[in-house]
Amino acid sequence: MGNKSFLTAWLLALLLGGLGVDRFYLGKIGTGILKLVTLGGLGIWSLIDLILLLTNKQTDKQGYKLAGYEKHKTVALIVTLALILLSVVFNIARVGASTTPSGSTAVVPAASAASNPGATTAAAPAGYTVGQPMSVDMGDGNVAKVTIVSAKYSATANATLNAPAKNGGYLILDVLWETEKGKTSSNPLYFEAKDADGRKGDVEMFVDGALGSGVVLPGDKARGNVAFDIAPGTSTVIITTPLLQEAARLQVTP
Repeated sequence: MGNKSFLTAWLLALLLGGLGVDRFYLGKIGTGILKLVTLGGLGIWSLIDLILLLTNKQTDKQGYKLAGYEKHKTVALIVTLALILLSVVFNIARVGASTTPSGSTAVVPAASAASNPGATTAAAPAGYTVGQPMSVDMGDGNVAKVTIVSAKYSATANATLNAPAKNGGYLILDVLWETEKGKTSSNPLYFEAKDADGRKGDVEMFVDGALGSGVVLPGDKARGNVAFDIAPGTSTVIITTPLLQEAARLQVTP
């Protein structure tokens, strides 16, 4: 039995697995760096490591089992499943809310309001726009200030690789990440994009000038590009929390 704690490794894998922190803790520096630069293998590697930990198949660098597995395995499994269930329920509720007709409030067209001074125009909820800072609640009292500085559509995302897009081209977002409250971490995997038909774009990890992954302390800034292989036209960009719950969204038309 080694001296590395199962509880610590599990928490790091659950909360910071996409950054490879759990593997750094276990002394596996090489694979930790690889996991970091691939952002947890686009989430797949992070999930595999979490499963390995929960089934006591993960070891430290020397091959020793982790201490405290038998004591904490039940709690770890319950918490992990509860978070997954909460995420599923939240997303189902979000989809249901977005598809429920909101016919209780009538919006009077501008022309009608002008011709009828007594009419009341119900303003549509203000959405975020490109260039406008967004306050994004990342959970646990941590709030990020995220600005999509610009959005463009390009045939390539990386001048060196020059890989052709599957969906016609790449939506490239210039992102500025700051911390408004507490401590937040920038991560390209906190961004999603859907085309006008609701199809989710593929994250392009090898974009030039990519947004880095890491903690952004108050007063610091992180800036870089986030890219998606997606159909041209208006796209909906979604920012999620580390638990992959939607925190903010805006529409962009490159």
